[in-house]
Amino acid sequence: MELRKIKRIKEDLNELKESFEVVIYGSFVEGGMRPNSDLDIAVITRSNNKEKNKKIQMELFGIASLKYDIRIFELLPIYIQIAIVNNYRVLFGDILEISEYFRQFRKKWDDCKERILSNQFKSVKERLKLLKSF
Repeated sequence: MELRKIKRIKEDLNELKESFEVVIYGSFVEGGMRPNSDLDIAVITRSNNKEKNKKIQMELFGIASLKYDIRIFELLPIYIQIAIVNNYRVLFGDILEISEYFRQFRKKWDDCKERILSNQFKSVKERLKLLKSF
């Protein structure tokens, strides 16, 4: 069943195959998909040029049906990037090359995760309490 779904996804996104590396992540990979869930797709550009990536993102809107949430990996916040790095499946591209590319994001996450995680709150009340202390 999953192989048929992957085959269908690849057919739907075939237009991306020649230009980009593409991974699927989120509920499809984690096994928590619901009937109305969209499919989270990350397109890897390997570019740090934010404007170029934004242009590519705009070009990707409308490339597939709304059941696909297609995002440029390099434009995502680091906490989403690391969630992808930790749990993805390659649709187009070489799995080893993608894994090697993701290594730099693991390092970036290791360098900043304490700061990011320390700024997360369990509730609004907890955050307000902290703000009042300033």
